[in-house]
Amino acid sequence: MKRILASLGATAVLAAGAVALTPASASAAAGCWGNAGQKQGPGGATYTARYCHNYQGSEVGIGDTATGYLYAGDNWFVCQQQFTDVENPPVGDARNNWWLWTQGDDAYSNNGWGWFPATKVSGGGNYQPIPGLQNC
Repeated sequence: MKRILASLGATAVLAAGAVALTPASASAAAGCWGNAGQKQGPGGATYTARYCHNYQGSEVGIGDTATGYLYAGDNWFVCQQQFTDVENPPVGDARNNWWLWTQGDDAYSNNGWGWFPATKVSGGGNYQPIPGLQNC
């Protein structure tokens, strides 16, 4: 459902009847984009989300606990944080210690909310935040 909403949110229908699209390739080069709306997280916190392209699916989690799974695609994320002592799983030559806060498509606990590795999100560099997404 989240992927469907992300796809719908990436397409804006203008009052004049024209359609503006944000292709995944454009978003991938630039990092995160657009307004994915308000999301209510654990404990009632409210976040403004942005779309980012994650080219691989992965578990999301808190500490050593997997809280859900996020499928690959254009998904929403609410913020990012660097954990200098916690490395992302490496992907090819990609290395990072920035993590993105989101809700997984499948939830195991915590309603699926958890940290997603930046190494699986398009637009960032090694040990750099993902452009276009605010810090937590």
